[in-house]
Amino acid sequence: MGELGGEAEVKNIQDLADLSQSAVMRSALSLEDEGFLEISRESRDEIFITDEGREYLKDSLPERKLLEVLAEEEFLVIDSLSENVDIPEEKIGISIGWLKRKGWAEVDTREGEKILRITEDGLRALDDKEKDELLLEKFEEVESLFSDQVPSDLEAEISTLASRNLIRIRSRPSHGLNLTEKGKKALDFDLEAEEKVSVLSKELIRTGKWREVELRDYNVTASGPSLHPGKEHPQRRMIEELRSILLRMGFKEIGGPVVESEFWNFDALFQAQNHPAREIHDTLSLSKPERAKILDEDLVERVKRAHEQGVAGSEGWGYEFDEDVSRRTVLRSQTTADTVRHLAQNPDPPVKVFCIDKVFRRERIDYQHLAEFPQAEGIVMAPDLNFRHMLGYLKQILIEIGIPKIRFRPGYFPYTEPSAEADGYFPELDEWIELLGAGMFRPELLNPLGIDHPVLAWGIGFSRLAMIRMGIEDMRDLHNNDIDWLRKQPLR
Repeated sequence: MGELGGEAEVKNIQDLADLSQSAVMRSALSLEDEGFLEISRESRDEIFITDEGREYLKDSLPERKLLEVLAEEEFLVIDSLSENVDIPEEKIGISIGWLKRKGWAEVDTREGEKILRITEDGLRALDDKEKDELLLEKFEEVESLFSDQVPSDLEAEISTLASRNLIRIRSRPSHGLNLTEKGKKALDFDLEAEEKVSVLSKELIRTGKWREVELRDYNVTASGPSLHPGKEHPQRRMIEELRSILLRMGFKEIGGPVVESEFWNFDALFQAQNHPAREIHDTLSLSKPERAKILDEDLVERVKRAHEQGVAGSEGWGYEFDEDVSRRTVLRSQTTADTVRHLAQNPDPPVKVFCIDKVFRRERIDYQHLAEFPQAEGIVMAPDLNFRHMLGYLKQILIEIGIPKIRFRPGYFPYTEPSAEADGYFPELDEWIELLGAGMFRPELLNPLGIDHPVLAWGIGFSRLAMIRMGIEDMRDLHNNDIDWLRKQPLR
């Protein structure tokens, strides 16, 4: 430390003294305990060049190559660029985008064809490298740099190159060592290294040498080593918790296929074939297999009659039912398809089953929406079952999950009537949050299945509950690969 002016990083000491990092830190901690040294702990961003970045460093950025060809021509036809420029076809669009972004070229039209024409800024750029290129050149001799080693005039280009996947950034812990006044004064004295023993071995005890050595002091306030055992993803743990609750409540678990026919996904649920939920913006349709086999033609006929003419006093939807639409395949958009199929196969009470599985929607992915997410669904069929029984089931499920304060509101779902929604109160948020949707299956659904008894049904969306429990605001974070975040999630 004296040779380095009283200030250094652990890496500097390692290189100078030819010691391992653990040896340097062990000594530094001892000196800190005795007041000779102060250790500053912070993190630094280390920047690594990627394989693609190394390729461009060797062969220049694709927009630079395109600019050099463009400078020799009056213009280039965009549709013919792959014939004139040594750039992979999949990179041509990127190259044009960066040419325009940097102001090196402009897009014009000539004789009905789109062309590229060099600009004044592009001509000047032939002699001068851009800042992103200068930053890339910093990696000619090294694999990585710390962000504070990047010149201030090039700092803005870090995010630019990272967005192009030419560099990647990793946060690394950094330890700075600084001699205290006591440490600086100690340098003026001839100090003899005094060996301290950290482990009282059997040999020291047997020979009696333990009387002659000095035992190293233990810092009982220091943090112990971090342990990172394998554990379930927190959302998976919640799913297993709910599965255990439902099994204890006497439910039986069922499942179903991910690829479903529109018959089971919609028709059997008394959702009209012209219902908005069946439009392409909500449901993911398949091109292969494009059609599914529906084995029970009698059931299809009964469902068709319910849609066209109505049953049990209903007038139905009053349209012409198309059996070809029923055979179209989709990715399952609701686990109700599984529970209703089970009812059709088991029309006699008692029935008390649940399904926990993935469902798929054609959603624009953002902080509130995902295209793939887990859903839990349950049904109970028994003679004399009524709406109050359903509210009792919902209350018991939420209490078992750990949400004792509950309220119910009237709700609407296409295939249940009456329907309700259950909210849970979260004191840490001081908010009521919707958690469950439920209702009694309509006669128009049950009658074609040959069921004469009441059936209650409920569904839970896991994602919202998981976000609250984990304290996150973006639904996408439930599926990120941030190992540090996953390690810090508490075990319940």
